[in-house]
Amino acid sequence: MQSREARDYFEFLANLGLTKHLGSMEATRKLIELCHIDGDRHVLDVGCGVGATPSYLAKKVGCQVTGVDLLEKMIAQSRERAGQEGVEGRTAFAVADARRLPFEEGRFDAVVTESVNVFFDDKQEAVREYARVTKPGGYVGIVEMTWLRPVTPETKAYYKRVVHADALAAQGWIALLEETGLQDVAGDAHQVEIPQESRGRFERYGCRGIMKVMLKTLVAVFQDRASREFLKDVTGSLPKDLLGDMGYGVYAGKKG
Repeated sequence: MQSREARDYFEFLANLGLTKHLGSMEATRKLIELCHIDGDRHVLDVGCGVGATPSYLAKKVGCQVTGVDLLEKMIAQSRERAGQEGVEGRTAFAVADARRLPFEEGRFDAVVTESVNVFFDDKQEAVREYARVTKPGGYVGIVEMTWLRPVTPETKAYYKRVVHADALAAQGWIALLEETGLQDVAGDAHQVEIPQESRGRFERYGCRGIMKVMLKTLVAVFQDRASREFLKDVTGSLPKDLLGDMGYGVYAGKKG
């Protein structure tokens, strides 16, 4: 289950108009490749956040995309973004829990998530649900925070406390997909490259979008004590070798 604190964290991101995943656009493009997504596909994006990936898929790939998220505030921003990008006709959005999707079995050609499963205690419960709504021969793909090497309990506790994330090593994510019954599971882990991350953020949101997020962050810091304490905790207790420990992985498997 997700804690009250985790939901508060997502509310904080929604207020900023920002959802993110390590690897940024490079990871998204790799996910599209591994899931064999093209213009003929109907894709479900679980945990779509403010709708950046659904709009990208609809605009750049030309496929039909349904996005779901737990927060109405995220879904409202997803719809707004789709309108701004001119892809309302190829996108649909709804509030839904990743572990109880409101769709019939075998509806989608691909189901994708970006930085979603890391927040679940029972990750297999969610992945089973993705597989349920995927067509036979379709793909389930995930982008997730990934341990690049064994880490101390203190480092794991930092991520759990600050961003409520319970990451796995690459083999753990691969095993999760395989244990769900997916076939031909592929994927690997990558180090985070700061220049790549920065370029990806600007590509994803544009200069105006990034400036709006920065302004909202400043307002939150000055006006909201909880936001100040959160940002202080994030920056004040960073592990010594953050980028050496934590990277991202892109993984996908085929439903038989």
